[in-house]
Amino acid sequence: MKAFAARQIKTLRDTLKDKADNKIVIVLFIFLLLNVIKITFFNYFIMPNQSFETLKYKFEFTLLLALMIYPLIYKIKTRVVFIILYILQIIYIVVNISYYQYFHNYIHFNQFFSLFTEGLTAAGHSSAPVSPQLLIVFLDLPLFIFVVMKYLKAFEVMKKLKFFVTVISVAALCIVFAMEINNFNNNCSFLQYMQDNYTGESPIVERYGTFIDNVISTCLNGSDEKLIESLRYGKEQSNTDESENKPNFIIVQVESMDANVINKQYKGNYIAPYLHSLTNSSIFYPYVLSYHMGGGTSDVEFSIINSAQPLTSFPAMKLSNYNYPNSMIKKLTNQSYQALAFHGNGGNFFNRDVAFPKMAFKQFYDMNKMNLKNVGWGAPDKDVLNYTIDTLKTLKQPFISYTITMTSHGPFTNVRNYYNNNLYNGMNNENVSNYFDSMSYVDQSLKEFVTKVKANFKNTYILIWGDHTPNIRTDEYQQASFTEGDKYFEFVPLFIITPDNKTYKEDKQVASFLDISPTILYTSGVKFDVKSDGVNLLKTPETDRKIPLKGVDFDRTQLYNKISSQK
Repeated sequence: MKAFAARQIKTLRDTLKDKADNKIVIVLFIFLLLNVIKITFFNYFIMPNQSFETLKYKFEFTLLLALMIYPLIYKIKTRVVFIILYILQIIYIVVNISYYQYFHNYIHFNQFFSLFTEGLTAAGHSSAPVSPQLLIVFLDLPLFIFVVMKYLKAFEVMKKLKFFVTVISVAALCIVFAMEINNFNNNCSFLQYMQDNYTGESPIVERYGTFIDNVISTCLNGSDEKLIESLRYGKEQSNTDESENKPNFIIVQVESMDANVINKQYKGNYIAPYLHSLTNSSIFYPYVLSYHMGGGTSDVEFSIINSAQPLTSFPAMKLSNYNYPNSMIKKLTNQSYQALAFHGNGGNFFNRDVAFPKMAFKQFYDMNKMNLKNVGWGAPDKDVLNYTIDTLKTLKQPFISYTITMTSHGPFTNVRNYYNNNLYNGMNNENVSNYFDSMSYVDQSLKEFVTKVKANFKNTYILIWGDHTPNIRTDEYQQASFTEGDKYFEFVPLFIITPDNKTYKEDKQVASFLDISPTILYTSGVKFDVKSDGVNLLKTPETDRKIPLKGVDFDRTQLYNKISSQK
């Protein structure tokens, strides 16, 4: 044993005395250290509870993992594996930071592959958010290039130091094992998270990182059946009295229409003067909580039509075995209503061409079925809204229509192809300028649309809401959102124009997308049974019913006070 130890010590001394070998050892160590720092800050950036202690813990834990993993990589003689793993690491970091910056949720493996087409399309249209935090991926790039160039030499050096590298790896493994025993004693170990994931994902990410969080999520919710079982519906609501008066419902869901843009002024002029006028001439809810999670924008339609929270780890609209039993469209079409949907994008985007018929829409008109031109990204809103009007004129009443716009989609450059409000030229922030220009166009389009609806359909409710916030936080414009712990709240406006032109402005409580379904169903005059945590916004503007978000119920008044104070 002494002879073996003496030989190993001599090998170490000889290696460190050799200038070329010593240089390789130093470079490999610095690369590992920088790589650990990169991964540490990547995890830190997407943790809601940031502190020096969490940063320190992430660094220590990541360092131990690196000391266990990199020696295994260096045992492979070819540099190809090392290069592939590094590239995958960069992609993983970029995707996760970008996704978290926009959705304030963690992306998951099955979700990534399910939304690959949508993500690629969004990136192609420069819609993916860009953050200075992404620069972290370049921290170890120079040393990575050096290691690639000298990889065979590094392989030989690591081969010489095999004993010491193994000792370090085993020691790291033992420390991790000891840490896990401590975690188990504190009821926050990997095994315990595997048994119960209702505590939320943030504690898992803080302790183990996003990769382990993905593993746990895949094990717990890796199939359609498990995901469907995880959907939570609200309390049973019903109406047993049928009315002969069955009004029409015309819905417009506006892309990126934020709550704060309605009252926003620039140089003394409202960005959206028509929508601002509706705050005094319609039923107006200035703050409606948007559900914008694992399925992006499609979560909006899912939560509104089905009055249920979407999934955080998978786009609910892409559940292949789900038949939307709580769909308000099913309740309406089962009793004399016709239902049509329109969207200024391709129907396969977010699986709408499959999901909407399952929800009981008789027809779904996407950009191609409407024979509209793709201008920028999607068809112009005016073209889509005009097509909606022309199609509805051919329908037997009562009906419900659901139109989704595209012009104001980020990065808000679509509108420049067919509209320009000179007022916003020359603004310091081009993104804000484009957003204001987009909303100016949307405002004019909606004014024309509502005028035509009133002229053609008398007994009709018009509902207009935004889908989510525009991801803009600058000195020139601050969107209506805030983060509290690991919960992200974003708010959009809701206008309800009634046949009798009733007016009301809510100034105490927020609404939520879960309220839309009961509001429409109670007003429709049909018999129905639905499960919902929502309320009828046309009858009970003040309610004690709380709003659920990711397993926690929130008080509507407290949310209103919080978001309204951030103007």
